Amino acid sequence: MNASTNYQSIPTALISAPAHQLRDSIDPGALGELADSMAAEGLHQPIGVRGPLPDGTYEVVWGHRRLLAARLLSWDSIPARTFAPTFDPLLASVSENLQRTDLNPLEEAHAIQRFVERGQPIVAIARLFRRSDAWIRERLLLLGLPDDLQRAVALRTVPLAVVRVLSEIDHAEYRRELIAEAARTGATAATAEVWRAHYLSDRERILGNRLAVQQIITDRATFVITYPCDWCGALHPYELTVSWRFCKGCDEQLDRAKLGGSAKPG
Repeated sequence: MNASTNYQSIPTALISAPAHQLRDSIDPGALGELADSMAAEGLHQPIGVRGPLPDGTYEVVWGHRRLLAARLLSWDSIPARTFAPTFDPLLASVSENLQRTDLNPLEEAHAIQRFVERGQPIVAIARLFRRSDAWIRERLLLLGLPDDLQRAVALRTVPLAVVRVLSEIDHAEYRRELIAEAARTGATAATAEVWRAHYLSDRERILGNRLAVQQIITDRATFVITYPCDWCGALHPYELTVSWRFCKGCDEQLDRAKLGGSAKPG
């Protein structure tokens, strides 16, 4: 791959959209704000393009939003870092967006999937994204989620930990209610675990349409999972408990303290 580059001003009319678009969508409002900023302050960072291609045009490698904003401003040309036509646009675009932490988790998943479709092994993709194999596989699992959960991931309205729990709710209408409630209340994964447990406890009736969604929501208010505290022994609602991991040495010290009673709550 020839990665030789230089900087020059390229006519905006000669630049085409990227063949490998990492963003799932471009917010018109945010694009307008970017155009206003560029009109007032100019372009802080050149876009990246590869070319010229055989037809004399260039393809965006990164900075597609900056190009669109320049066109909104009727700029005839835009500063660009130009790469050879053989430069890998997908690889460059992923690298640039990762440096700027510019992708949402679903966009990351789509980018990873493109490398998978190229035949790249997971371990190689993990090195590229500077993440673990497990992180790569977790992102790919997002592509199998129902559309409503994928939208929540893309919009970042619900934490991924909550999304993973809600993916087990296979009643579409009720799941949508839970997604909206999680976004509205800032629900944690522990709260979502309670919602899931309540749903699974009566799943057959729910899926058999013998319970309306509103009735499910009403019943959930009375559904409480309790766990005994490992320290004081009292029962507490699941969402008010936390998990701990100790090394064996500290666990033994904790056991001795509990047996001694000096640190145990009264």
